Amino acid sequence: MILEIKQKIIPRKWINCKNTKRLFAALQGGIPDSEPQALFVGGCVRNAIMDVEVEDIDIATKLSPEHVIEILKRENIKVIPTGLKHGTVTAIIDGNSYEITTLRHDLKTDGRHAEVAFTDSWAEDAKRRDFTINTLLMDCKGNVYDPLGTGIDDIAQRRVVFVGNPKKRIEEDHLRILRFFRFSAIYANNFDLEGLKACEKAADKIKKLSKERITQEFFKIIASDRPYDVLEVMFRHKILNFFKFCDYNPEFFKYFCKFQSKYRLNALSSRLFVFAALNFENIKSMEEFILFPKVFLKDMKAINRALKLPDLSCDHAVRVSVYRFGRSITAQSLIIELVQDRVINGYVPKALNIIQNWNIPDFPITGENLIAKGIPQGRELGYELNRLEQKWIDNDFKDID
Repeated sequence: MILEIKQKIIPRKWINCKNTKRLFAALQGGIPDSEPQALFVGGCVRNAIMDVEVEDIDIATKLSPEHVIEILKRENIKVIPTGLKHGTVTAIIDGNSYEITTLRHDLKTDGRHAEVAFTDSWAEDAKRRDFTINTLLMDCKGNVYDPLGTGIDDIAQRRVVFVGNPKKRIEEDHLRILRFFRFSAIYANNFDLEGLKACEKAADKIKKLSKERITQEFFKIIASDRPYDVLEVMFRHKILNFFKFCDYNPEFFKYFCKFQSKYRLNALSSRLFVFAALNFENIKSMEEFILFPKVFLKDMKAINRALKLPDLSCDHAVRVSVYRFGRSITAQSLIIELVQDRVINGYVPKALNIIQNWNIPDFPITGENLIAKGIPQGRELGYELNRLEQKWIDNDFKDID
């Protein structure tokens, strides 16, 4: 297949950098430009066209993984065989990583894993991908190629559409159900109805995926700009039925996310806690399918304790929370109380100023001070320290007699 240029964009900084050019020159190996041996592929091309930040640079190549390794070693480019079975190696130049994968097509799939064979066809490789917007290719000059002829138009129309038959794509990899919703949340104006129907019919297959894969995609959905809209569709189409709790409050979650964005206080741990209705039984239920980082669970417990303090509706209460739980936990708790109407909107800027700028004091009394006054070590000493600290806090962190 001879690729035809379908669009041209101004090459981005990451395309023009010397490391990228060095890598492509090595992979091209002197073969005429009309026969590219390697091209950017997938998300980096999609994002470049949409002028969205690129995080990962993926490259597709006609070369076998062994040949790629040989070329890179000869050019003194560090190479790691990250997935030889699937044709993938990672090149590292000056700390920048490039994932290079040989063109391939699927021989056998079971919904989680795939057995592949290598090919030299750009179109065959594109046919095995999930969505049309992820099939595009691009060279270092900014020339964009559309091997299936639909990707560029779908980006322009902001559509997330499965490549070919949605049912077949999902049977190949059940994770594509969650990816459909994640990509739709970020890139689509509306949900593709054929894809939505296929996802609903296959929703029970999500439970067959590993916790790691479910967690990765679900967290990205929750972290998106408008997760409440996507989650509403997912609940309506029974995609999230594997979560065994029913007290999800969509309005509460929606306004919490909106206030997070308004005050630039986005935090995934608190967003997940609100999604779970501030209920640890729901978190426990979710842990059957979701891997919560320990730091997330720690944050949730701290928020729960902070919410048991007097309402964060006055300066002293805010300072107490910052002293007890830190700035981040207090800010998230403030937003939760705002949604609960326990704090008026007009007070939030002042509260945030305290949270961000108040110089947190150290309790001025130590155990050594009390021992010097004749209080013996042990339970009595701890009790007296706690009593005096609480008195100091109640006195708005001012010296006490």
